[in-house]
Amino acid sequence: MRASVLLVAAIAAASLVVAGCTPAPPPPTEIPHTGPDARTHWELRHRLLDTRGLSVVGQQIDHGGESTTVRLTDAATNVSEDCFVALSVPGQGGPDNKVGERVATTYEGRPAVRSGAGAEADYLMWRLEDDSWVEVSCAGLDSRTSIERVAAAVDLEPTPIMIPFDVGLPDGYAPAEIVVDLDRPSGRVYVGRLGRRPWSPEAELDLAYGAPELSSDPPGEPTTLAGRPARVDDTSTSPAVWVQEQGRWVYAGVTASDTGPYPNRRSELPAIRAIAESFTFAEDLTDPSTWLAADGVFG
Repeated sequence: MRASVLLVAAIAAASLVVAGCTPAPPPPTEIPHTGPDARTHWELRHRLLDTRGLSVVGQQIDHGGESTTVRLTDAATNVSEDCFVALSVPGQGGPDNKVGERVATTYEGRPAVRSGAGAEADYLMWRLEDDSWVEVSCAGLDSRTSIERVAAAVDLEPTPIMIPFDVGLPDGYAPAEIVVDLDRPSGRVYVGRLGRRPWSPEAELDLAYGAPELSSDPPGEPTTLAGRPARVDDTSTSPAVWVQEQGRWVYAGVTASDTGPYPNRRSELPAIRAIAESFTFAEDLTDPSTWLAADGVFG
């Protein structure tokens, strides 16, 4: 049957060519988008309840999900262990990519999976009604007791993620990821160009305060931007602008991979400069309680 269909199609195509007609090309195949949709609200969907010996030291959010880093401290030994709470967006996450045995169970009445034999690390994850997943894991070995403590503190309550500055993004740019370290403290916003899918992990620009790799004496020509001391580095592969606020340098520049090739990105300097000029800073850069809600900045 299939051979007959192919023969008929070939004869029809040949007839068109003989008649001087060229068959119309088939319509382009649309590749379905299987990744997460672009985020429109920049706030966390979860928080950690106040619990003795538990403190939140970091938060992250992007278009695929969010996470919180939690530090557990033993009151008797003063030994600390970091644990992690991750929450995917609906339809993402889950145990499919986990290594080793995946033990089906329930957690607070919800379908859940625990790590089994051969797993790379202990974890507990449970599925929510909207088909998103919560996962709790810890850095230590044999960490199931710690995982239970953290899981019991997870509360599905909308919570702001705070950043140290307000900023205006030029047309065509949007946030891709926000990372804050409340222990240091520091904050970073990765920015992508809309034409290049800003929810991709490969963002275009990096806006950062308190990042340890940023020099205390940055390169570039001294200048003044929006009344603040600044430096402009027009290096072709990594242009950047630093502005000084409260005695500290805040960075706006391009992101670059660790390996080449390194394209000339000097054309992005005007956008970087506009961003640097638009910064409005929190009352105290060293105190995250004074920082600004990211959803108010980018919402």
